[in-house]
Amino acid sequence: MSTAASCPAGTTLASTEKSSVQSREIGAALHLALRRSKLTQGTIAGKLGWSDSKTSRMVTGYTAATRLDVASFLVAAEAVPEEIDRVSAVADLSPRAYSVQAHPVDLPDMLPTLLHLGANAHTIVSYQPHQLPHLTQTAGYTETILRDTGILAPDTIRDGASARQKRQTILSWPKGPTTTVYIDQAVLSRSLLSQVAAEQRLYLHTLVRHPRCHLRISPATAFATATQGFTLFQDDRGNEVVTAFTPTTMLVLDNPDHLAPYRQTITQLASRALPETSSAVRLLAPGTFGGATAC
Repeated sequence: MSTAASCPAGTTLASTEKSSVQSREIGAALHLALRRSKLTQGTIAGKLGWSDSKTSRMVTGYTAATRLDVASFLVAAEAVPEEIDRVSAVADLSPRAYSVQAHPVDLPDMLPTLLHLGANAHTIVSYQPHQLPHLTQTAGYTETILRDTGILAPDTIRDGASARQKRQTILSWPKGPTTTVYIDQAVLSRSLLSQVAAEQRLYLHTLVRHPRCHLRISPATAFATATQGFTLFQDDRGNEVVTAFTPTTMLVLDNPDHLAPYRQTITQLASRALPETSSAVRLLAPGTFGGATAC
C-alpha cells in the first residue's frame, strides 16, 4: 500500500521523491498563486514559520499537503476566497476519492483536475469511441451530445459546452501540448443539424492544419475495443496520467500497471488508424456527419 493511501485523512503525508497527481495539481495552484502575489517562497515561509524545504516541496508537488497547510499558504499569498476553497477541497480528498471523481453526465470538463492536466501537459493522446474527442468538439456539437442524454437541464448543457470550449484553449497556446486524437469512423456518420455539421467541419479544418494537432481516423473494421473514452497526459517531467471516463465519473490513473492497457490500446490505434492525410480528406468531406438536416 502506498504512503498516501495508508495515512488517515487530515494528517501530514510524508514527502516522496515521486510526486502524485494530486500533489502536483495542488503544487501548480500554489505556484500560480505565488506568481500572482509577486511574493517569494522565502517570504511565504517566513510568514508561516515554515522551512524553505517544506514550502518548496509543496509548490513543486513533492509533498502531499494537508488542507490546513494549503489554506495557510494561499491566505499568505493573498489568494481570493474561491481559489482557497477550491484548492483546499482538493487537498482534503483522500487518494481514493481523488482517483474517482464524479461529474454531471458526460461532463468531466467541469472538474478542475482535468483543466490542470491539460494546462500542464506536454503531450496529449485522446480516444473516445462514441463521439468526437472532447478537444475537437465545437460548442454546437457538445450541446447536441449533451441534449441527447435526455438527462441534463438546459443550463447545465450550456455551462458544460462553455467549460469544454474553455478547456480547448490549450491548443492555441504558443507552447501548448502536442495533441493526437483518434476518431472512430462510425462517429462521422452521426447526423447533425446542417449548421452544427458545417461549424464542426470548419473547426476540424482548423485543427488538421495546426502543426501540433494530429487527427487520425480509426476504421470501424480495423479496431474493436470495449475501452471507454480516455486521455493520456504527459508533462514535461515525464509524469504520465490517464483519465478514463464513464458517463458520470472520471478515473485518474498514474500507476504504471494501470496505464499499461491504455498504452497498449494507443499502440493498436496508431498501427491501424488511417494516415493523417487520408484522415483529413475524410474529416473535411461534405458528407461527414452525413444525413445532416436543415436547422
